[in-house]
Amino acid sequence: MMRKGIILLLVLIGFVEADAQQMPIYSNYVLNYFQINPAVAGSKPCLDMKVGYRRQWMGIRDAPKTAFGNIHGSFGKKKHNFHGIGGQVLNDDAGPLGMTNMNLSYAYHMKMNRRYYLSAGFGLGFTQYRVDVGSIILPDVQFVNDPAFQGRASEFIFPQIQFGLWLYKDDRFYGFSIQNVVENQLQSIGLDARMRRHFTLAAGRAIEMQDGFSFKPSAMIKYVGNSRMSLDATAMFDYNSMVELGVGFRSGNGLTGLFRVDLFKYVTLAYAYDFALSRIRFDGRNTHEVIIGIQACARGEGSKAPCAAYD
Repeated sequence: MMRKGIILLLVLIGFVEADAQQMPIYSNYVLNYFQINPAVAGSKPCLDMKVGYRRQWMGIRDAPKTAFGNIHGSFGKKKHNFHGIGGQVLNDDAGPLGMTNMNLSYAYHMKMNRRYYLSAGFGLGFTQYRVDVGSIILPDVQFVNDPAFQGRASEFIFPQIQFGLWLYKDDRFYGFSIQNVVENQLQSIGLDARMRRHFTLAAGRAIEMQDGFSFKPSAMIKYVGNSRMSLDATAMFDYNSMVELGVGFRSGNGLTGLFRVDLFKYVTLAYAYDFALSRIRFDGRNTHEVIIGIQACARGEGSKAPCAAYD
């Protein structure tokens, strides 16, 4: 019990200092890239929707839980250029900490040459942050008199701004995004707490093989505030664009088993199982993530170039 309380306290301290990851992470980041980069809005040939749930560090009480959803589509196609619009929502809880975020995104896609498209996008929304320090058992009586660790607080943050660039063609993509462009200060939570910009740089490719198989490597570099850079990498094998199976790696954390299957023509199910190799494995070794994708393609299917490395 004491060890669990200490772990939750360390999570809280990391939030107050605001030098670590403040936004949720995703193991199936390629399948769910619009949640990270607003420039992806409208890139699919059809209206695209994702809903998912991530349960982190199973075995630790009040460990992080994230529910999320997004939807995006395109409009106003003129020649080879078009617009994208979408929306995102997420709710993240980790013991005494809570966050609810909603935003709308817009992107403009331009055809650069015969094969490449380039899109630029931004997102605008709001976030509500919540902290309830009274819900945990502090390991030392000295924290009782610390003003950074007392009572309950809630703060509404607006605006929350995202920005992204995405370069893609039929077999590869390159993405850059910034979350929390405005580093809002949290005046009601902590003594000097503020949001930090989250930078991501991602790339992926689909390599055709024989007998309907393809190999899909991808990587994403993340940087937050004054923390160290981190790397996520995946290697997936696809069969006839119906089933994918692969592994992932997250620096400083562990390994991931990845699986995706098309249940129906426009319904996809993805699952990720994270196996922790860091010290957290002694209390909460495993993490589960499930995503359901739905596409609505009543008209206009195939009107734009899908990316095999991303779909």
